[in-house]
Amino acid sequence: MTTALERSHREWAFVDPHPSGHRLERLTTGHRMVHPGVPTARRAAPATGARRLAWMSTHLLVAVAPLALCGSTLRPGRGFVVDFSVALGFLALSVLGLQFALAARLSRSSAPFGIDAVLTYHRQISFLAVLAAFGHPVLLFLASDRYRVLMDVLHDPMRAKCAWLSVTALAVLMVTSIWRRALRLSYPVWHVLHSVLGVVIVLAAFAHAFLVDYYTSQFWVRLVWLGYLVAFLWLAVWVRLIKPVRLARRPWRVVELWPEPGDSVTVGLEPAFRHRRGRAFSFKAGQFAWILLSRNPFTPTYHPFSMSSSALRSRVEFTIKQVGEFTDSIRRLKVGDLVHVDGPHGSFTLEDNPAMGYVFIGAGVGVTPFLSMLATLADQGDQRPCYLFLGNRYEDRVTGVRQLARLKGRLNLRVVHVISKPSEQWRGDRGRIDTALLDRHLPVERRCLEYFVCAGEETVHSVEGSLRRLGISSDNIHSEQFGMV
Repeated sequence: MTTALERSHREWAFVDPHPSGHRLERLTTGHRMVHPGVPTARRAAPATGARRLAWMSTHLLVAVAPLALCGSTLRPGRGFVVDFSVALGFLALSVLGLQFALAARLSRSSAPFGIDAVLTYHRQISFLAVLAAFGHPVLLFLASDRYRVLMDVLHDPMRAKCAWLSVTALAVLMVTSIWRRALRLSYPVWHVLHSVLGVVIVLAAFAHAFLVDYYTSQFWVRLVWLGYLVAFLWLAVWVRLIKPVRLARRPWRVVELWPEPGDSVTVGLEPAFRHRRGRAFSFKAGQFAWILLSRNPFTPTYHPFSMSSSALRSRVEFTIKQVGEFTDSIRRLKVGDLVHVDGPHGSFTLEDNPAMGYVFIGAGVGVTPFLSMLATLADQGDQRPCYLFLGNRYEDRVTGVRQLARLKGRLNLRVVHVISKPSEQWRGDRGRIDTALLDRHLPVERRCLEYFVCAGEETVHSVEGSLRRLGISSDNIHSEQFGMV
């Protein structure tokens, strides 16, 4: 009796384990491993590390610079607690304003870190900014009775009303972000609310600081803060106005739609515009793009999806799992429809992490960036050893079967399927991708490979732990979580 996956294998001529088997052939020269016919790989870590340091230093400098400026206006007699509370307020203002830069989808600044790191940092630094913002009025109320009278919002002066508006908007933003699903807010509604509240928070906070007119009394300090305000608002205008205008001039047309196992669909896109000389769309295998299915590029409901096609082909493909309101709209797409694509983004790529071989570990739709990587390697004629571990619940719902079938005989590829809820007919690996399973299937020279992991947050952390227990260096492990945005 055959299983559903075996039937899919025959239907799609599925990829079999490479006949070279389970061990990497190698020649040793000093401490380097050299594979016959494959150029020696050089790591790109130093350049990436330098860019990370540069962007982190710039971000830190922009965040704390206002403290030094306002510190020059300090006068004796106000007390440490008051001055410290004001410092917290200014720090919160600059950090919250910088969130516009993180939300602007600037590929140059995010590329050295990866989308996961940027989104995680966005959340963590936001919590710190919230603590500083709320700490500012609390410390003032504790410091003196004359500040407590400002709790009478109806009779407060305008400078205090602006402060309360900013803090209230921040509280609403925090609650709706943390408990969005519990409040049953749809993603589009939350997205608009998040954007509007962000602008209100920053504008009201700036108005409060300028109306107080104490720490910003000097002309050059006001000039610097105005520069900050203009920069923050410019980023908001860039995201909501300028970028949509640019995307409107470069629409994409749906040319093919393929249903895939696992409630997924592959959308094939081609440019519906004429490329300018030297400006053709290109991406690195493993990168993603933000997609808007509406003809109106000003609709603030872009969603990120990894490309699943070869980076060497003109047609760009996305394999999207149909879950939730946005992805359900994929069902309504038709050949000929126009969509908008903002990308490419991300550093989850082979080019940034060269190696003698690769291990790809994915769960469900997490296979999509690996489909692009493998297809690109095949188009390049690359025969470095690759290992693909795919975790799914059911053997008849494995996304990527059709794409992998195209690669048969073109790659040095070993595919390992791991099914958590298999049928009685399943004869392959069962359960989850864990330490024992990886130890059983990985080659002896496993430490010479680069590892890419794409799955949900819990699975990513579990697999990373398993790899470290097998002696794999954290520098060789690269991960991307889906469902973070």
